[in-house]
Amino acid sequence: MHRIIILLLIFTSLISCQRKIDCGINPLVIKSNDSIISKAESDSNGEKWWSNYLTKLKEPNLKTELNESYRLMIYNSMWSSSKTYRIYKNSDSFKLVFKEFGGEQIERENSTLTSNTEIDLSKKEWTEFQSLLQNTGFWGLPVKIDRSGLDGTTWILEGKNPDGNDCTNREYHLVARWQPLDTMKVMELNYKLTELKEK
Repeated sequence: MHRIIILLLIFTSLISCQRKIDCGINPLVIKSNDSIISKAESDSNGEKWWSNYLTKLKEPNLKTELNESYRLMIYNSMWSSSKTYRIYKNSDSFKLVFKEFGGEQIERENSTLTSNTEIDLSKKEWTEFQSLLQNTGFWGLPVKIDRSGLDGTTWILEGKNPDGNDCTNREYHLVARWQPLDTMKVMELNYKLTELKEK
């Protein structure tokens, strides 16, 4: 009986060791990310606004998605307009959904979904994006940095992996940048998503 328990403990520790890979992620960044995300989730007004905006876009809340998904939203605060690029894996198929909401020519009160397209992606395209996620260290990037403003665009990249990320063991992550510079690490991922739509 003791041997079985010992074997089970060894087996369990081996599995948990496989899940916690040392990816060189700064634990202080992870702690800060958790704090920022937790604070945002406790802001009922902010959560309500986000939920309402996703409803207008007919977009899912990635936190509750069952499929592995990544979404880039380029949000223009002046016009409350956005372009959204979402890729997801469904069984053995891969999809990209592109949506455009409002814009400079449309009054804020009358903003509507002006574009809604879904295209198939190849396994190769999905795998390339996965490699880029790993190479850029997406799951360990700071949620936000000290760069903000009132007007302009905010680029928000979300990721949902129901199995949990191998490095952080987290299922959900978000990286937001205001008027991002091309040299920012996250922009490689953002540009990859916009390129997939143009293929």
